[in-house]
Amino acid sequence: MPSAAQSASSSSLELLTIYEVSKILGSSLDLEQTLREVLRALSYQLQMHRGRVYIQGEDGALRLVAAQGLPKDSPAQTIDYNQDEGISGRILKTGMPAVVPNLAEEPLFNNRSGGRDDLDEQVASLVGVPIKAAGTVIGVLTIDRISDDGPSGHFGSDVRFLTMVANLIGQTVRLHRTVAEERRFMMRETFRVQKELRPVVAPVNDVVCTSPNMVDVLAQLHRVAPFKSTVLIRGESGTGKELIARAIHNLSPRKDAPFIRVNCAALPESLLESELFGHEKGSFTGAQKDHKGRFELASGGTLFLDEIGDISSNFQAKLLRVLQEQEFERVGGSKTIKTDVRLICATNLNLEEAVGHGKFRADLYFRINVVTIHLPPLRERRGDIAMLAKHFVAKFGRDNGMNLDIDHDALEVLNRCTWPGNVRELENCIERAATQCRNGTIRVPDLSCSMNLCNSSVLFQYRTMGAAVGGLAPSMSGTAINPSAPPPANPATGRPYPSTPPAMANPANGAANGAPNGAQWPACASGCGAGSLPVCGASKPLPPSAIAPLPTPQPAASAPAVPSAPAPQSTAAGPDLPLDEPESGPLRDRLVWAMERTGWVQAKAARLLGMTTRQVSYALRKYNIEIKRF
Repeated sequence: MPSAAQSASSSSLELLTIYEVSKILGSSLDLEQTLREVLRALSYQLQMHRGRVYIQGEDGALRLVAAQGLPKDSPAQTIDYNQDEGISGRILKTGMPAVVPNLAEEPLFNNRSGGRDDLDEQVASLVGVPIKAAGTVIGVLTIDRISDDGPSGHFGSDVRFLTMVANLIGQTVRLHRTVAEERRFMMRETFRVQKELRPVVAPVNDVVCTSPNMVDVLAQLHRVAPFKSTVLIRGESGTGKELIARAIHNLSPRKDAPFIRVNCAALPESLLESELFGHEKGSFTGAQKDHKGRFELASGGTLFLDEIGDISSNFQAKLLRVLQEQEFERVGGSKTIKTDVRLICATNLNLEEAVGHGKFRADLYFRINVVTIHLPPLRERRGDIAMLAKHFVAKFGRDNGMNLDIDHDALEVLNRCTWPGNVRELENCIERAATQCRNGTIRVPDLSCSMNLCNSSVLFQYRTMGAAVGGLAPSMSGTAINPSAPPPANPATGRPYPSTPPAMANPANGAANGAPNGAQWPACASGCGAGSLPVCGASKPLPPSAIAPLPTPQPAASAPAVPSAPAPQSTAAGPDLPLDEPESGPLRDRLVWAMERTGWVQAKAARLLGMTTRQVSYALRKYNIEIKRF
């Protein structure tokens, strides 16, 4: 039996150890490191060797998180224990302490954690207690008592002491789990709030918008800007693709590096290759010195390739290599040059249709179509028209040193337009109106549609096989307007109406068109193609003189034999004659009809059909129509 002095000394040592353990547990946020320090203190102060701390995970498995006498990267720390496996599993399942006087004789002992290979040389007794937090068992704490004289018969004091240590460990583990969960929650909330507020707190310079579809574009812009991924910007002409490309560059880590722009449609293939890749001195006539290409100049920055859908098939293959390998050779050179550029492409063409027709390489399409940003046309973001108009008015005033404003009625007129030229057309309209206004305020009479000058919209009243041309918006109506066609006949007299420009309104309808005090406002030409609302709000559209769209040409093999064309009536016959143009039927019949009406003059026939002279010439050759010559 231990003496009273030994008991007092042992109690004092245990109290000192509890004090040291409490200090260790509150000293660090690294739970595993803290638990290893606790086991080291138990071994040093009370000769409790081979300490093990097992913690139950969220999946219910018991894992070794700290061990005294094992290396930190020991394979034992990756082993999962079941609740009914071994001595530790039994303690976890029952929630009761366990004492094994001699591990060598214990059938439940499996030594999976290792470190106990000397049981044949010495006697090791195991003492294990559950680790509890809020009344729930969350782990197990075990230690070994090693003796050369056999197991000791008194383990009650060890169980009581280890239970106190286990309670301290349980509170620490619970605290760490609570802090970790709150931290994860705060990170999720912070990310969610930043994601929601990012478009508001981080506006893009010179991008004026409040419409939801443009706000989504700006949000996508902020998400893609920090990365090096290739971006493809798609949208109609005039929607601001270059402005978005520059915004991506300015928001990226490359903002201090060069931003190089290249319009692929403005340069021929030979010159485009030299501009992008550069050339060596003497590589061709006029190459008097080495010239760095845009890929080389933009190294470390951003290269913006506008109208990439217009490059030739041969150049597409050359461009594909530099996009894949980030290396190229100058024209006339053999040295391979490495480059580090972020590529941003833009187009107003339907690339999928171009790939299907073999006009655009599929491999190049997949290489540039990594992140796609679709810019909505201005007619789909009407909430931004008034704001954009005020922005352009203020910009014109700053550039010209004058105070300029626009009244509410003029904004209403602008808001009713379809703007086929998008933001670029709106800016030009504001600039024209600003040069015509008086007293520093843009009013309705100053707008182009009120002065019969809004002729750009006439382009969009033609439907060329149902597709847009040059990135311009297609016609909103179901028919095309042919300015060269004769005016419709008056059913009362049988004679055609007087020929008037399509932009002019009927003077008698001034009041009906909404002009104040019965004033006669001329109609905008774009109004002819409008739907339920006029394109430009100054007046209502006139009924257009329409022709049916051209049918799809039939293959040459199925074309019927060419009948002998009758002699023309007169070489002077032109659009002034009453016409009986067939509105349907094969294109060949319409060509013969138009050529006969115009005395076999291709230019006149082209105007009559709403086609170009080149298209008429090609169709005549395709259908083997013999041209009559006089």
